[in-house]
Amino acid sequence: MTSRKVRSPVERMLGYARVKEARDPNVSAERLHELAADDIIPVRLYTAPSFAAPPAVLLRLASDEEESVRWCVLLNPEADEPVLRRLAERERAESAGHPAAPRFAVRSLIVHHPNASSALHAELLAEGACGCGCGCPAYCGLDVWRALISRWREAGRF
Repeated sequence: MTSRKVRSPVERMLGYARVKEARDPNVSAERLHELAADDIIPVRLYTAPSFAAPPAVLLRLASDEEESVRWCVLLNPEADEPVLRRLAERERAESAGHPAAPRFAVRSLIVHHPNASSALHAELLAEGACGCGCGCPAYCGLDVWRALISRWREAGRF
């Protein structure tokens, strides 16, 4: 968790304006690159789930120090293979210090992500990322992602 910075009212209002900009579905890819580097966490938090975010923006945000930003990247259906790998590697590195109880919160979702390649899927299964015990021969959690994307399409967000 990053340390909190006390901001002036003007800085807060400018931050709110950038959050609003990040939430705009018509924001440009160039502007999303700038917003991904913002020092105000909510700006990055709302940049991460943007369907307009190009892969380079998602890749940058997948390395963000804030866990909540990384979770928003994971939930973005536009997250591609390199983004998913970076998220998996981050969790793997954080779990390395705790071999008795490795964390699989992120990797258990990545293993079922529709953009995960079969190689990444197999790699995560070998690590034990799927906790349902089925071995995922048919990608047991893929339906969850498909339902989520279907709801987004119905709402006109995707």
